[in-house]
Amino acid sequence: MKYIDLTHTLKHGMPVFPGEKAPSLIRDILPDEVGYVTFRLESNMHTGTHIDAPFHVKSGQLTIDDYPVDFFTGSAVIIDVRGKDIVEMQPEWELLFLGHEIVFFCTGHSMNWSNENYYSDYPVFDTVIAQELVRCNVRIAGFDSPSPDKDPFGFHSVFLNGEHFLIENMANLEQLVGKANITFMGFPLKIQAEASLIRAVAVTEI
Repeated sequence: MKYIDLTHTLKHGMPVFPGEKAPSLIRDILPDEVGYVTFRLESNMHTGTHIDAPFHVKSGQLTIDDYPVDFFTGSAVIIDVRGKDIVEMQPEWELLFLGHEIVFFCTGHSMNWSNENYYSDYPVFDTVIAQELVRCNVRIAGFDSPSPDKDPFGFHSVFLNGEHFLIENMANLEQLVGKANITFMGFPLKIQAEASLIRAVAVTEI
């Protein structure tokens, strides 16, 4: 088996979605004679690679710790949509949606992770895709971009209902394109919040 890390590194002051506060990751100042090191983290739950629960769009009242851990692992498929600024539903995707609990869309936008345009020039997904994902009982949809949509965030509103979750700011999805039998694991913190930072990992056959 091969493990592929799909997570961006969390760093102090890293770029975040416009309007949000950059994370603060600070090493505590301790006396030289102390034999250990500690850091403190203050972060929005949507910083870096993270997962949104329905409560993020005020759908229900469950915080992300209320869901069983088995919701955040399962069989995944990768759909390659690189080179598209606007992504629309394709007929052949229906069978992929029906056959997997987790669907990731590789936009290629993660190559801009360190660039100024990462949070502005990302691809936008038609809300019909969100409707079809829900109809086909896909539990998790993931993207290697900041969001599948822009204001007024129609994709979020359609998909984040019931027991559906969105993962954003994924990394290395291009390494999964064309692979079959992918198992995904991306467990949230056990935290009473509308979303959570995660360590996203895919397991594939070598």
